[in-house]
Amino acid sequence: MVYSIDEVVDRYADHIYRAAYAYLGGSGDAEDVVSDVLMKYFSMCEMLDIESDEHLKAWLLRVTINRCKDILKSARWKRTEVLTDTHKADFGWSERELDVQKALGSLSEKYRAVVYLYYYEEYKTEEIAGILGLPKGTVVSRLDRARKQLRELLADYGEEMSV
Repeated sequence: MVYSIDEVVDRYADHIYRAAYAYLGGSGDAEDVVSDVLMKYFSMCEMLDIESDEHLKAWLLRVTINRCKDILKSARWKRTEVLTDTHKADFGWSERELDVQKALGSLSEKYRAVVYLYYYEEYKTEEIAGILGLPKGTVVSRLDRARKQLRELLADYGEEMSV
């Protein structure tokens, strides 16, 4: 199944952007990832065997996470600093939401990926395992460890913030 450019952009660009933003913490880099992922899809769409909308979304998110990992390994990334609070104007996030984003950004990349896919994209642990190419048990343990770290990082919010 091949989707048109408009269909893919309309349905999935926001998911790609949010995943990249959660992973990288910067809107400029996230926008670059969206472009890279969409270009990769359109250059390969004839060769891919996409079975459903969910399959396409999972493929796009997997490519997004891989692209983010490549960026984090690059020398350019290591020499630059991410501008803070640039997303506040874009999304109108509250201070609490900014604190959550900051806490997520402080997690290691392996934890950020599972947290994003579980809470933001609402995938089940089995689906996350398939997307990330990990055993289900690894996903469950990473999610548990990430929750513990987030509880500590967001302890100031007390009971109102349950992870």
